[in-house]
Amino acid sequence: MNYCLGIDIGSTAVKACLIRTGDSPAVIGRGSADYPTFREGVIAEQKPEDWNRASAEAVRQAVSGLSPDEKKRISGICFSAQGGSVYAADADKKPLTAAYTWMDRRASAEAELFSSECGEENIRRACGWKPSAGDVASKIRWIAGNKPEIREKAAFYYTTEESVTGYMTGRFVTDATGEAITRLYDYRAGKYLDSALNFAGINASMLPEVAPCGSLAGYLLPGAADDMNLPAGIPVFVGAHDQYCASIGSGVTEPGQLIIATGTAWVIFGVSDKTVDAPPYPAPCTHPIPGRFGMMTSMAGCGGAIGAFAAQNGRTPRDLDDEIIATGKEEMRRRTRDLFVCPLPPEQSIPHKASVCRPLSADSVHGVADTALAAMEAVAFEARIITEAFEAAGFPRGDELVMSGGASKSPLWRSIVAAVMPEKQLFRLTEADAPALGAALLASVSAGLCASLREASSFFTGRIPIARDPEAAKYYAERFVAYRQFALE
Repeated sequence: MNYCLGIDIGSTAVKACLIRTGDSPAVIGRGSADYPTFREGVIAEQKPEDWNRASAEAVRQAVSGLSPDEKKRISGICFSAQGGSVYAADADKKPLTAAYTWMDRRASAEAELFSSECGEENIRRACGWKPSAGDVASKIRWIAGNKPEIREKAAFYYTTEESVTGYMTGRFVTDATGEAITRLYDYRAGKYLDSALNFAGINASMLPEVAPCGSLAGYLLPGAADDMNLPAGIPVFVGAHDQYCASIGSGVTEPGQLIIATGTAWVIFGVSDKTVDAPPYPAPCTHPIPGRFGMMTSMAGCGGAIGAFAAQNGRTPRDLDDEIIATGKEEMRRRTRDLFVCPLPPEQSIPHKASVCRPLSADSVHGVADTALAAMEAVAFEARIITEAFEAAGFPRGDELVMSGGASKSPLWRSIVAAVMPEKQLFRLTEADAPALGAALLASVSAGLCASLREASSFFTGRIPIARDPEAAKYYAERFVAYRQFALE
């Protein structure tokens, strides 16, 4: 009997998942540790040392039920990580700055310059993503223009995955699924993109080594092992971006299967046997499963916008759910029949009317619960718009849609998404932390304990069908048409 650990370094917290392999495979341990994001205007920063601290704390929780002898049978550790959060490091690989997260928008002018100098389409074709204010190349260029003293001292630029891998093994190594999001790495050619390096003013030696998902990164160092209450020397494997790990941890491994991953941002992620090169250009990259590609589009900040709206009005998201449910379906529909909002930022993959993308706010006609429900409906409508656009662009058509993350735990959210997506069978997962589970499964295959990721996924993932209310589906079919008229050009 052996064990493997998956560690997911997410946007606000680290989740750890301990699995047991062999004749009775199961998830047997979990851990979680938050870390702060420091926000001011367009700035959103985290501390790289907090990623390490929270990883160690989450792992300690996950393995707390193992004896010392059982800990020696941990055969591998692997990572799932947020993408696009970067910091400058000195020659000793120590941070010189905070990590400018993927949520940080200080480099908007640099992103526009990136597009004009290098060509938006050239960057998208190479990396899968077009330039944006949150990308790493633009933020490195921002550092050069705004913090010359840091630029002079910077020897390296690291993102989340290689940072934590370096903490655990001493080797700062990442994979293509995470590095392509930086807009510096050409996943098709398997090398850093010269035009993007020149724009950022750096060379490839200042960036992490890129290795295949699941390859050996190194062995757990004594210092990190002590932090995690584990024996040193455990193999540590190269991980993947969190949405790729989530697909493995969700059992989404076949062409045409889709995930709606819900959190600070909502992400539509699909598995394909080919890349899709047509509008709205879902961002592709090679999947850890051979012969597969991941395709994704982010609905940036929509979950965070609703959470912030709740907090501004002295409520939690759960409070809003309860208030909407207590008011009653018919009354809420009467109050919101003519209310439409769009809680997404303007820079979206599908063009919207500029006037509709604005912060959520209640008014004298529509209260907090009304506005929250309209926002929840809008997010579900946006998810439908994107999935339909995916398939129109050539993504394999399927009938399964898995909902994961925080909103999947809400009966209200689930009922809305199920009713808005009439052509898909919606499922939620039995395992709440799909990215951490996916990373653990990647470790199990890399360690030789499971034959393939598809096999490992079939052993460990479970789904629960989400019922659809036919009457609600009819109501939202009409409301969806009205929303499209409200939001789209």
